[in-house]
Formats: sequence, structure tokens, C-alpha cells
Amino acid sequence: MDLLQDLALARFTVDRAAAVRANPNWIEDAWNDSRTRILLVNESKIPVTDDLSPIFIAPSAFPVALEDLREATVLLGLDDDHTYIAVFGNKDHVGEAVWVSLRDFGSTMTARDVGLAITATALATWHATHSFCPLCGGVTQVIQAGWARHCTVDDKTHFPRTEPAMIVAVEDDQERILLGRRTGWEPSWFSTLAGFVEAGESCEAAVVREVLEESGIRVDPESLRYLGSQPWPFPASLMMGYRAKALTTEVELHDDEMHEVKWFSRAEFEQACNVGDLKLPNPTSIAWRLIEHWYGQELQRSWSRA
Repeated sequence: MDLLQDLALARFTVDRAAAVRANPNWIEDAWNDSRTRILLVNESKIPVTDDLSPIFIAPSAFPVALEDLREATVLLGLDDDHTYIAVFGNKDHVGEAVWVSLRDFGSTMTARDVGLAITATALATWHATHSFCPLCGGVTQVIQAGWARHCTVDDKTHFPRTEPAMIVAVEDDQERILLGRRTGWEPSWFSTLAGFVEAGESCEAAVVREVLEESGIRVDPESLRYLGSQPWPFPASLMMGYRAKALTTEVELHDDEMHEVKWFSRAEFEQACNVGDLKLPNPTSIAWRLIEHWYGQELQRSWSRA
């Protein structure tokens, strides 16, 4: 089974320039280069133009001095035209702008822009919660062009962490798909089942466990087919997508996490989407692509809850 291509937040074109991170003068070099472009990040949102293109700023036009930004600047990467950096800052730094989250609009951006923006979002989220060492509580400082933090007390270096999660389109022998509605969701909101990988667990084992916990459905471990992954840094996940075959079909809810889990044939699915009884995750999500893969043709954007 082929991998899903062009997952919205998995696209990239820019070299992350890992070799440059060891250069202690990288930020001065970038700031003094007319080709450098800055992307501002604020609370996991980025500024965009009216056509949803990210707003990049040249250092010469940035309203804050470099000396005030050293602890809030990271290297995103470079291509033949530019060096790209992210600054975690105030929304006023770009004047009038529309601020958006990639979870809502990532599918509309180019591969270059979404790759830069998703990296900036992930790093901004991590830095915002790691000003202090998790081992001793000491103050940490930004190093390696923003890709690590160093504790000034115990001399430990800390790197950004990603939490693996699985998401799966389960189908039965009649080719029906299993969709669930979490507690607290709107009555029409359904998605594929998903969950975090636990300590000491493979992603495949997590698929089997999570589906059973959330629906009471047993899946065939040998039927699992990996279809691809994409980052979901809200706050720090990597979603790994699968398809799986069910061994049982009777839904049994065992806790309060899921409010409803149902099987849908393609005809039932299409009818429910057309009348608004079923609203799907937005097209940026890997869930959208997994459902589309099962459906066998392009989903209508009007079926999304976005």
C-alpha cells in the first residue's frame, strides 16, 4: 500500500542547515545578510497576508534590535534565495496582519511556507515551556541556533521532544469505516480513532490498544498498514497514520473519553456528510487524508467542520 503523498503539514523544501547550528556567530551572520527573512510566531500563530501567505520580514525592517532577540530567535533553514529565521515575539512587530494557526490553514500554504511555519511553531511551543531545566530547575539558555537549551547549573543540554501518536482508519469486512465522536465534541463531529503511544510501546501496539480502549473493537495486528506521518505541534505530537482491519464489529464504550463510535458504509458516510449530520476534521489533518484514502476519491471541503 503506497504512502499518502503531500500530507498538509509534512511538506517541506528548505534545508534545515544543521551544520550552521554549531556556528556561534550564526545570528549575526543572518542578521547582516540582506537575503535573510524573519517569520514571527506568537502563541502558535503566524502572520499572513490576505491570501494566507506567511509574512516574512527582512532584518533591516524588523522593529526590535538583535541584542533583544537572542533568546527568542531560531534558525529554520536556508535555500538558494534566503536564510530563514523565526522570532518568538509580539504581534505588534508586524503591524496590521491576520494571525492564523496552521492547524486550520496549513493545507492552503505552499510546501516551502508550511515547512518553515510548522517548524517555527514547534520550536516556539517547546521554548515557551523549557526556560528551566526539568532536572534541577536551573535557568536554561538557548544554544545551537535555537535547536537546544543548556542548563547553567548542571551543564545538561536539552533538545526538543516529540510525542508519538497513532491515528487509524479501521474498516470491517464490509468495507465500513469506524469513526468516533469524543466527549465534548459537537453532535456531528466525527473522526478516525487516535491516541498517544505509551512508554515501552510500539506504534503498532498502540493502534491495537487504543482502538480496543476507545471502541471495544479488536483489530488484526497483521492487517496494519502504515500510510505516513505528519507533525502536529499543538503542542508536540507526530501523528503516524495507519489503516487496519477489524476482527470484531460490536462497539463497546468502556470510559468517558468517547461519546459515540459508529460504523459507516460509503453510502451512509456520503449521505450523512451531504446533509450535515457528519462533519469531518479539517483538511490539514491526517485524519482527513485517512478518511479520503478509505473513501476512494477526493472529499468535498464542505464536509469539513473547518
